[in-house]
Amino acid sequence: MKTIYPNIVITSIAAFALWTGDAMVDAFIFHQGTFTDLLILNVTPHEIYTRSLMITALVIIGIILLKGSLQRARTRETLAESRETLLTVTEAAKDAIIMMDHKGNISFWNAAAKTIFGHDAHDAIGRELHGLLVPARHQEDYREGFRKFQESGEGPSIGKILELTALRKDGTEFPVELSLSSLPLKGKWFAVGVLRDITERKRSEDELRQHRAELERLVMERTEELHAANELLRTEIHDRARTEEELYRSESFLSTIFDSFHDPICIIDRTFTVVKFNDEYTRVKDRRPAELFGKKCYEVLHQRTETCEDCIIEKTFQSKDPCAKEKQVTLPDGSNVWVEIYTYPILDQAGTVSHVVEYSRDITDRKKNEEEKSQLIDRLNHLSTTDGLTGLFNRRALNDLLQHEINRATRFDTDLSLILCDVDKFKQINDSFGHTAGDRALQTIAGILQKTLRKSDVLGRYGGDEFMIILPETQITGAKSLAEKIRAAVAEHHLELPGSDRIALSISIGVASCCAPLEDIDTLVTLADKALYTSKHRGRNIVSAAQS
Repeated sequence: MKTIYPNIVITSIAAFALWTGDAMVDAFIFHQGTFTDLLILNVTPHEIYTRSLMITALVIIGIILLKGSLQRARTRETLAESRETLLTVTEAAKDAIIMMDHKGNISFWNAAAKTIFGHDAHDAIGRELHGLLVPARHQEDYREGFRKFQESGEGPSIGKILELTALRKDGTEFPVELSLSSLPLKGKWFAVGVLRDITERKRSEDELRQHRAELERLVMERTEELHAANELLRTEIHDRARTEEELYRSESFLSTIFDSFHDPICIIDRTFTVVKFNDEYTRVKDRRPAELFGKKCYEVLHQRTETCEDCIIEKTFQSKDPCAKEKQVTLPDGSNVWVEIYTYPILDQAGTVSHVVEYSRDITDRKKNEEEKSQLIDRLNHLSTTDGLTGLFNRRALNDLLQHEINRATRFDTDLSLILCDVDKFKQINDSFGHTAGDRALQTIAGILQKTLRKSDVLGRYGGDEFMIILPETQITGAKSLAEKIRAAVAEHHLELPGSDRIALSISIGVASCCAPLEDIDTLVTLADKALYTSKHRGRNIVSAAQS
């Protein structure tokens, strides 16, 4: 618009000059009249026609020049906006976007490339790519492949997603995921790569393998039933893989960039109208391109009359900052997936957010890996503290809990009692009726003890046919009373076996109490064990007590 008004003024001045010049020639050279008459008053029709024809020609020429100026101004403005949009999209990407020219030198380097590799753009651009980013032992192989690529623009890596080893500025090596494409420019072949640092993913996979190995080691120490559970867990652990998108450096590549993204991406203007999107976006949203383009996102996608309550696009418009959130969505095929949604602002020359880029990727695998890792840890903790036959605490857990209660009783000067139970004639049950009957006897007695004890009491299988009961804040008198109740409850039960066999059950019990300031586990357990031995010696099915 700056060139419109000068063109109009110039055209007007030229027309007036022609009119005046013609009047001066007729007046002063040909003496056909006075200058004033020939300029305004005494003008012949022929002169008016001649002057008007010349002025009209000038006006037409001025209009042609004006239209050309307007077209060039609009072209420059469109090119500037396209370049700004492309640069914003590439700089918003989380992955490194690198272009290599036909000589093997770096010709484009985005902000994510600096973050991942450590080289500034002015240091990287113009340098030979393989010498800068590839470990020395691989450089010659890569250069050989590039020489073939220079000839035809083809190669075994083009159009594929590969896992490679790259080199940072500080000399450290790390794994990357590479998506490579070829691009013809001015008769030469260029290569564009999108690289992602997968160090964290590899570390997570290593941690999962370590937890699986630990689980297998514990399962081998347990019964066949636990071994089968371990096999089931191992079949449920899977490796995951992802791919990322390609970005280029100019408006001519923008459509290719959008279509090459494996994840949904779109651009929204200030009225929340969808102005650009890729094929993956239409697939995920289950909409045809004609249904999306030029429509407000909240209307076409959510059937709403205003923006959603948690809309991060609106937050980016207001804050001018990138935003992100995780969300569970339902795909057109009915499957539920977790996605991570990012938004990035595109600023105009006035510094106002004119558009927002929305980019999302599927993080279902990561969510599942986190859940599987948590389940593995819970399973390992359970296996390390639980008796496989009875489901009670095992000896290791009982020792930890008893030491904790001893420390607490010593610190707060409270009472603590301990009960040891031993199944009477357990070996005879195994010898006469088999180990299956012995296991059932232990399970039956464990169930009776669980029903008889208080909520505050701690019950576990101490080993073999022995059970331990920890009684916090309980004096020896109360412990003996509870022990007698337990003994009687067991004595009332018989173990029913297949056929007509019935086994009478009974237990011998030893009770001990503490705590002196220097009491420890061995002292208290030894007291309870001596009391248990006394009950066995006196004829079984008896409660005996000892106190420190």
